[in-house]
Amino acid sequence: MSEFVAVRPVLVIGGAVGDIVLTLPNLPVSGEDIEAQPQDRQIGGCAFNVARALRRLQVPVINGIPVGNGEWGSAIEAAMQQLDLPVLLRHGQKDNGWCLALVEPSGERTFITVTGCETQWNKAQLATLPLTPETVVYANGYEMAGEPGEALREWLTRLPFDQWRLVDPGPRIGQLGEEFFAMLSDSNTLLTLNRDEVTILCGEGDPVSAAQRYAASHNITLICRLDRDGAWICDGRNAAQHVPVYQVEVIDTIGAGDAHSAGLLAGLSAGWPLPQAVDLANRVAACVVASVGAAGAPDWQQLQQRFPA
Repeated sequence: MSEFVAVRPVLVIGGAVGDIVLTLPNLPVSGEDIEAQPQDRQIGGCAFNVARALRRLQVPVINGIPVGNGEWGSAIEAAMQQLDLPVLLRHGQKDNGWCLALVEPSGERTFITVTGCETQWNKAQLATLPLTPETVVYANGYEMAGEPGEALREWLTRLPFDQWRLVDPGPRIGQLGEEFFAMLSDSNTLLTLNRDEVTILCGEGDPVSAAQRYAASHNITLICRLDRDGAWICDGRNAAQHVPVYQVEVIDTIGAGDAHSAGLLAGLSAGWPLPQAVDLANRVAACVVASVGAAGAPDWQQLQQRFPA
């Protein structure tokens, strides 16, 4: 689709952290001394990556990302100001966390994370976030896991049944529990999962078949991101729908899933049908993996130039 006008606001809930990116020939083993090359130092975190990509596409964003008290918090607030994202949530005692991203020659990345205020949630804090029936809600599993994320998990499961929700469980999917996913069950909830996460949640075997079975039994729609095999929409009611990938030279995969979430949310904000929104997600993600780090999300003009309609 060549026309894009984002209308519905997107409430982005989750974390912003400092990102330090290193490239290295291979991951070290215990006790090894290995040389790495610094690549980038930037603001990241899944929710911030999503918000940044949405703002590049001129999508209205409600900022549900906490800002802490410290060096990283100051840098995050400055980055939010550049994106015209007013700070709605502050933490006066704790700084934001940071992440060391290790990138191998294949583009595969490994994260070492130091958590901060982005993992601390409470009901009073969440109650201050503006929410209307038209709002699309995004949340990430990094901030939902464990006891600190209990308030956020409960808030998500208590949203009105017709509220659009995109939940990206991420690598913490195994810590969220089957009960949480059962309580998310409704036709307006989307789960976005990569290949490994599909296996963890839905079981072994063909990922599309497994996702279809899970979607049917849980009344939920799964967006399966199967790298070179493209994305699949599995709702358990209709035949699984394939949305092909866009071929680019992969520099690294940092922020690929976040970029995909942002493209999908942008399509929903514009009122696009789900298959077209997933296609937009594939294009945004392709731009990000063709650049260093997670900050390469395109604006609409750049997207049209790279992938003409």
